[in-house]
Amino acid sequence: MTKIEEAWEYAEADTQYHVHGLHSYPARMIPQIANRLIQMKSKPGELVLDPFCGSGGVLVESLLMGRNAIGIDINPLAHLIARVKITPLEPQTLAEFAENLLAGIRKDIHSLREGTLSAQPPYFKNIYHWFKRNVVEELATVRNAIIKTVPKEQAEPYHNFFLVCFSMTLRKVSNIAFRDNPYFIRAMVNAELEKHQPDVLEAFDSQVGDSVSRIREFSETCPKYVSAKVLHADSVELPLDSSSVDLIVTSPPYGEESHTMSYSRFAKLSLLWLGYDQGTINRFTVKSLGGSTLYREVPHPLGSQTLKEAYEEISKRDRKRAKEMFSYFWDYAKCLSQMHRVLSRDKFCCIVIGDRTAAKVPVSNERITVELAKQAGFEHERTFYREIPKKVLPRRDYKVDLINRESIIILQKV
Repeated sequence: MTKIEEAWEYAEADTQYHVHGLHSYPARMIPQIANRLIQMKSKPGELVLDPFCGSGGVLVESLLMGRNAIGIDINPLAHLIARVKITPLEPQTLAEFAENLLAGIRKDIHSLREGTLSAQPPYFKNIYHWFKRNVVEELATVRNAIIKTVPKEQAEPYHNFFLVCFSMTLRKVSNIAFRDNPYFIRAMVNAELEKHQPDVLEAFDSQVGDSVSRIREFSETCPKYVSAKVLHADSVELPLDSSSVDLIVTSPPYGEESHTMSYSRFAKLSLLWLGYDQGTINRFTVKSLGGSTLYREVPHPLGSQTLKEAYEEISKRDRKRAKEMFSYFWDYAKCLSQMHRVLSRDKFCCIVIGDRTAAKVPVSNERITVELAKQAGFEHERTFYREIPKKVLPRRDYKVDLINRESIIILQKV
């Protein structure tokens, strides 16, 4: 099938409804695609897996469609956001926590601005490059208030909810220049900084109000008879029983972090404020696809002729770049093998992925995915294509050109 499937465009669709708009996250699968695939290839009560769940959109749609769900991601920020999205909260309890928390924060920030209160921020390199000094102190005040007013030990789901609100707030009041692309981290230049006068209290108050409405709507809509969970794990070795899953719907990274979308770069500031150190961030970055095998000396074709040809062509231009690209597919092939193992017989695996380039050589992630999947034991049922009308990824990201079409690959375990 080669023609563009207009029905998969969803050009005018609202992709941010209720909890889908809780926190930004790069390269999300739009919920309309996840919803359609879940309806097409599973039944109510079955179990849906997303082994690259990101901020949890597939899990949310699975719950809303009456399916159970499991999500896996190696990024701690993704794990936190996804857990909050899939956890219904009792509206009255949430409202009371929000009211008490905001009242305390207003009082504390007023005292801070008057000079009668101080707040100890976390220490990390370049904190005052990414945040103005007064913003750092006020963010520390908000973080401390969450820990004190909504203690994790007594009310973890509500504590996590407010941490997600805090994470989104700190992005909004940071010195990140969002005008180019909200997922590529660049600091404002001096002229921008002079005009930048963020109000932390106002931003957090607004974020909490919007997020409370979103989680309340989800909590009222989500069926009570289904459940979901998110595991902080690595998909090269899925912590699930064989043949235990009824459907896989996922959108893996399009390439290795060093040359395509870096989820760790996106998450870094939030994680540092949430108490993670740089060493921990580096460790999960290395475990991303392609992160741990960058200097593999003797690439093996893995059964993909398309990958072999791409590797040879890229090697002519940049040997190191070819190894990095191959490393991604080495890990990706392991994930596909694991996905085949945990999927039940005759069930389906749906992968949404886009093509890219390496050293200006086109790399067909679609064809390579199909070829690697066949090596893992899948049969290729069909592929749909969609032009991306509202691109979440930029047309050029970091060091790589991205092709503005997605492939929706349908595989079956037979």
